[in-house]
Amino acid sequence: MDIDTLNGLKACLLFKGLTENEIIDLMHQVQYRVQEYEKDDVFALSGDPCRHANIMVSGEMSAKLIGPSGRVIRMDLHHSGQLLAPAFLFVNDGHYPVTIEAVRASRVLRIGVADMRSILQLEPRVALNLVAILSNNINFLTNKVSLLSMTVREKVGSYIKTEMKRQGTSSIMVALSRQQLADEFGIQKYSLQRCLHELQEEGVIRIDGKHIDVDAPNLL
Repeated sequence: MDIDTLNGLKACLLFKGLTENEIIDLMHQVQYRVQEYEKDDVFALSGDPCRHANIMVSGEMSAKLIGPSGRVIRMDLHHSGQLLAPAFLFVNDGHYPVTIEAVRASRVLRIGVADMRSILQLEPRVALNLVAILSNNINFLTNKVSLLSMTVREKVGSYIKTEMKRQGTSSIMVALSRQQLADEFGIQKYSLQRCLHELQEEGVIRIDGKHIDVDAPNLL
């Protein structure tokens, strides 16, 4: 196992509480492979069968829900150490519910279902960690559904307030592009731009590129 793959596994919550040697010993008892993906490569299409536990060991991948009309909703952005669609691994006839593609060059470690079961049986800490991961995913999806039911202004306001809390300041840096943010909200880019313009005209926020200064958070 190369050092980059090992570092990716050490960063994965699935192996929380295990030492480096314990991770190596555990992985020696199962079969796995590491696949590489270039930017814009498709990892999985919505509806593809899910037959592996997939751990990102480097890079970045985006999970998108694409509707019949072509409308795109970005469900999540995955980074090194994260599992891809773990809730569907042990589902009977499980399939990916979203399309996943590489945002930049990425590497994914893939473990078959039978070998993943062996890991869970060999190491109870990994089994408990998987339960925690699935619980957090349910909470994330619940919040995502709540976000999608909001008006455009409510979505923008919720995002800004969340970032203010996370960044600890009323002058926030928006890492996403306007299109990425619109996909996150499941809205058109022009709807997002119109909302931001209205908030700025009302004196609620001031926008300078990717920076947003919040002058009246109570009006969000």
